[in-house]
Amino acid sequence: MKSQEAMNVNKSLLIVFMLCSIFSFSQNKKDVFFICKNDNNEYFIAGKFDEDRDYITVYNREEYEYHQKKVKEAKNKGEYHFDPASGRDNLNMKVSKLTFEIISREKKLLSKCEIKKLNLVDYNWIINNSWKKIAKQPCDFKNIYFLHEIKNGNYESYKVGVTIVAY
Repeated sequence: MKSQEAMNVNKSLLIVFMLCSIFSFSQNKKDVFFICKNDNNEYFIAGKFDEDRDYITVYNREEYEYHQKKVKEAKNKGEYHFDPASGRDNLNMKVSKLTFEIISREKKLLSKCEIKKLNLVDYNWIINNSWKKIAKQPCDFKNIYFLHEIKNGNYESYKVGVTIVAY
């Protein structure tokens, strides 16, 4: 009888320990922040941030610029066709991109010191990790925010969720 009670106590302690571990692990996830820069060599963000937008699409800059060059050449030859219904053209070229749905936005005044304290990520992190939450893969972040500088330390903050992972 005593061994049965001891086993029940051990099982109960194990369950409590596991729940505490899971709870404390989930509490350690932090928001990540990606500062969008218009002049970055690795990526290109289509559209203007001052527009009322629902999505932010981040393209691989090299592939995007090569595609735009080929579009211009095809247009000059009269061989370019774009299908608005599908969002594709007749060039059938791969342009890597990630599309993020804007969940919320707000304007913030952040000092350089405050920005350095944020959990900043780079473009490679965005490529390798941003899709994990929506794909229900293990991830080490809580939410993703895109920051776009408006002027002199004023940023527009976009809380985003990955909606489409293309190519």
